[in-house]
Amino acid sequence: MRLFLIFQILLFISFNSYAENEDKNSYSVSDILQMLDKLDVFGKVLYIAAHPDDENTRFIAYLANEKKYETGYLSATRGGGGQNFIGTHLKENLGLIRTHELLQARKIDGGIQFFTSAVDFGYSKGPKESLKFWNEEKILYDFVWIIRKFKPDVIVTRFSETPGITHGHHTASTILANKAFNLSGDPNVYPDQLEYVNPWKAKRIFWNTSSRFFNLDEYDKDKMIKVDVGLFNEYLGKSYNEIASESRSMHKSQAFGALRRRGSEVELFTQLQGDVAENDIMEGIETSWKRVYPHPLLKKYIDLSRDSFDVKAPHKITPYLVSAHEEMDRISDRHWREIKKNELKKLIKATSGLFFESLSDVHIISVGETININFEIINRSPNKIKIEKIVLLDKEIILNKELINNKLFKKNLSLRVPEKLKVSEKYWLKDKPSFGTYSIDDLNDLGEPENKSNFISSFHFIIGDKKIVYKSPVQNKINNPIKGDDYKKLIVGNPVYVNPVNKMELFVNSNKKEVEVEVTSGKDDNSGEVSINTNNEIKISPESQKFNFTNKGEKKTFKFEIDLSSDEANDFEINFEAKVDNIIYNRGIETINYDHFPIQNRFPVSTVILRKFKLNLKSKKIAYYMGPGDLVPQSLNLVGYEVEEITKSDLNIDKLKNYDALIFGVRAFNVDKSIIQYKSSIMQFMEQGGNVLIQYNTSSRWNTLDLNNFVPYNIQLSRNRVSEEDAKVRIINPEHPALNFPNKITTEDFDNWIQERGLYFPNKWSKEYETLISSNDIDEDPNDGGILISKIGEGHFIYTSYSWFRQLPAGVPGAYKLFSNLLSLGKK
Repeated sequence: MRLFLIFQILLFISFNSYAENEDKNSYSVSDILQMLDKLDVFGKVLYIAAHPDDENTRFIAYLANEKKYETGYLSATRGGGGQNFIGTHLKENLGLIRTHELLQARKIDGGIQFFTSAVDFGYSKGPKESLKFWNEEKILYDFVWIIRKFKPDVIVTRFSETPGITHGHHTASTILANKAFNLSGDPNVYPDQLEYVNPWKAKRIFWNTSSRFFNLDEYDKDKMIKVDVGLFNEYLGKSYNEIASESRSMHKSQAFGALRRRGSEVELFTQLQGDVAENDIMEGIETSWKRVYPHPLLKKYIDLSRDSFDVKAPHKITPYLVSAHEEMDRISDRHWREIKKNELKKLIKATSGLFFESLSDVHIISVGETININFEIINRSPNKIKIEKIVLLDKEIILNKELINNKLFKKNLSLRVPEKLKVSEKYWLKDKPSFGTYSIDDLNDLGEPENKSNFISSFHFIIGDKKIVYKSPVQNKINNPIKGDDYKKLIVGNPVYVNPVNKMELFVNSNKKEVEVEVTSGKDDNSGEVSINTNNEIKISPESQKFNFTNKGEKKTFKFEIDLSSDEANDFEINFEAKVDNIIYNRGIETINYDHFPIQNRFPVSTVILRKFKLNLKSKKIAYYMGPGDLVPQSLNLVGYEVEEITKSDLNIDKLKNYDALIFGVRAFNVDKSIIQYKSSIMQFMEQGGNVLIQYNTSSRWNTLDLNNFVPYNIQLSRNRVSEEDAKVRIINPEHPALNFPNKITTEDFDNWIQERGLYFPNKWSKEYETLISSNDIDEDPNDGGILISKIGEGHFIYTSYSWFRQLPAGVPGAYKLFSNLLSLGKK
């Protein structure tokens, strides 16, 4: 029974890891003052929306820093269905980028981040589609779990339940929030969760509305609760508007940089359910120490800490904080007890200038290998502090060392990585997602923004005469010439990685092709063999190839010939595998590196899709002017085009005359409107027989005036989308060459498209343009302007809103055929 209770307590503490931010090693006096004030506050608010960037950062900053409430943001998705303004990563890797952008945003505004297992499948026009795609019951389960785990007093949604006025994911997030509000307190709902958490029902739920986003004519504003979130925080030297702008500007992949704003900013709240509140969202909720019935001695120590604080000598209150930490054990409410103990531990660390870290000599290690760990500890105060021991995995280092003021203490440890540890692939990406949700094995992971570290050092201190334990992940640190200290968490890799050169191989007009795999050694003195595994009856030559590496990080590329002629299917799946010491490894390694969040490593399964189809090309040499980033050039190279990425300096007729066509990448004119200065050269290129194709741009970032200063004849962009990837496509100009040469296009060529048909369709255009096809979502007006073509001299101008940037990398045969026809106009 005693072991069971200890296990339950450990589980409970692990669920409150979000309250302990051990990655911060320096605190200012203003931080300490903020934390001292926060000790007296017990409220919790959970903000709920659908995507990274939906959250109201002003309100989160206000709640976390002004009211001092524990403030969570639950984003139903990780945002992988959108576009990327800073690179070529899409889908799950874009979701990973946006996950870390949210984490950086929360570091700024003080919030706590959560996610469900819902996959962001792109734009949705209604909640019905969203809930069906996600499996409503599954995501409702997630919502209930996170509410029970976080235990909010109040829930706030960003959107209303009214369909049709915003993204379907938005509306669905509020529908789920309202249902979960009613279900989370019922012990008969999802009883399997109760092994780890208790039922919990929030007091009330609100919709955080705004006249900037919604038409509020039908609502009684006098009955709404109003909160001015634009206050100035003297400790931080910033208003919550300014903090919010900095937080929102972390959404760089969405180009959401925001100017700092100052001054009063009133937020509006309409109550949806729960006990009625008239003046304050936390009305009637006990948010003081009375909530947990503290022992008088605990309150005495906390009051002494606050009253005795000296900005020139913060260390003087450390003894009071240490005594308060010990007294916290008398609190019977385990949930709040652990939160407040963690707050006290941060304050003890901050006021004593205590610093500690565990540094490994490598960033990625495979099981069975030995790593060196360097522990560094320093006490920067006159306080009496002893490091008793350090515990890491199964190693216990007894030290009993007094830490002298401002004297750095170091200790080294050699550690063999246990065989039982698994590769550190992101927990939600470890397995292939089911239709609309990520597969998550461990319920303890659900809701967490990131993997928990496999390597946690426990530093056991005696401060004064009291024992206090801090936990900190082992990290690798290098001196980055640009950034200085550059930290990466120690993660588990494999002894060998197999990275396909292409994740999709297209067999165009042929049954045979060479495919390539890059094998990388994850350790020194490594040998084995690489091969291909498939369930299809296809011929692979050679069956396997041997590799030998001397040093970790060495790479070698291997080629295999694949013959599909023995199988009549058009689609195949293969997996590259490497065998080392009779163990098979089938994952690659992938690095995602941007300046605004820590470097991320993935270990995806080495799967390659093989697809064969017939395709005729009549233009070969393509100039590609990249926008913020897409994978169209690589995709065109796969089917035989010669694509060269060019820059503005190449937009002259002497350079352009070497190409058959010039393509502008997605949102190229959103990124740089100065391209219009090169109109004369581009017009001359078309007049001499070249084809120019512009892919979609957003209407909000390329206004009609700028657009029509560039295009040969007027076009007006709209916000119209065809979000249903299987929406019916009608051919409206069947005799046009673009539908007949060099490939015959039929409605079957629009089968198996992914995510969407197109976006930001033109809704008005000059008579000089010809149209080809039309499509629309159910019960919506047709969009005829998805492909607009005008003849310019001997060449052609094409504006197209269809989502080639998704279809071509996905290997959709019909998309390749039509795109090839557009590039081949006039090339008979």
